[in-house]
Amino acid sequence: SSDLYKRAKKHPDWRIVEPSAVDAQVRAEGKDWPENGETMIGDARLDNIQQCVTSVLDDDIPGDLIEAGVWRGGAAIFMRAMLAAHGVTDRKVWLADSFAGMPAPRVDEYPADAEMPDHSGISALSVSVDQVKTNFARYGLLDNQVRFLVGWFKDTLPSAPIERLALVRGD
Repeated sequence: SSDLYKRAKKHPDWRIVEPSAVDAQVRAEGKDWPENGETMIGDARLDNIQQCVTSVLDDDIPGDLIEAGVWRGGAAIFMRAMLAAHGVTDRKVWLADSFAGMPAPRVDEYPADAEMPDHSGISALSVSVDQVKTNFARYGLLDNQVRFLVGWFKDTLPSAPIERLALVRGD
């Protein structure tokens, strides 16, 4: 109603959200970019992460967890939440990302890039490391088990101070 809208405008920390049609199949498959979501990977991929982390823990597979390409951090937040739910304190969740969007395709060096869409100019894909940290903190999961590798994969992954990985999720 109009009164509620006027009240909401007086509160800078409130957001007015309008419902929009969502294709459940597209959402489940992670083929959309939700405006307010922490992840765009969809239910099937989240289920897969849950199965993988459960297997790593049940089978006592040593090592940390990493997501390379994190957007707003939702999948990594889920990984960290699973560790917390299981009382695991001796593993880290690594987040590798430019935190500045996608690189432009380099077809001259990588011919397969010609088949990929160019997402380098899409500002919605540029989420700062500070925003991702805020998202982790919202769930009470920003702690010393969460580590950030900021920069392009080619620059950060080869020298990352990671001893061993049990789970790798590449996006």
